[in-house]
Amino acid sequence: MQLFLVYIGGTAPGANIELHDVRFVGADSIEQTHDLLRQQWFGTVKGLHLDAYMQVNHIDGYAVSLQQAPQHSELKLFFVNFGGYYPDKIAEQHEFMLCVAPSAAAAKARAKALLLTDAQSPHKDDLLELDDCFALEQLQGLYVHLTPSGQSQPMHPHWSGYQVIG
Repeated sequence: MQLFLVYIGGTAPGANIELHDVRFVGADSIEQTHDLLRQQWFGTVKGLHLDAYMQVNHIDGYAVSLQQAPQHSELKLFFVNFGGYYPDKIAEQHEFMLCVAPSAAAAKARAKALLLTDAQSPHKDDLLELDDCFALEQLQGLYVHLTPSGQSQPMHPHWSGYQVIG
């Protein structure tokens, strides 16, 4: 079973614009994630679509796999999402990353050095605003395992476009 990071979009009652979310799902293929993604979507299922996905194989020198038993390790796989503002854009801009770190604080510090480094944020003394940071430890009854591999993959999609699944 493969871990997928999926960027999905759709609508929700009361929303004026398209909404997006990042979901983490385990499956043997991206097609096998569609039912679970439809179940997880908080908005209107009709029109739900994939914008991009990435198979999560190697992050920061560690192979990433899903296993039935927990892994007891000081390192965890973190998802970090930063938001920031640019003077020439009305909407808040976001960048996110996966990283292997011993703590949320370490993951945040690493992401802050890499994401939206030229953005401005009026929220906290012109510092970048952390929107989300969480460890990916368990999903769908399976546990994330990290095994040293010496390999890393860029945060690039394996596919991007517009594929309706709802």
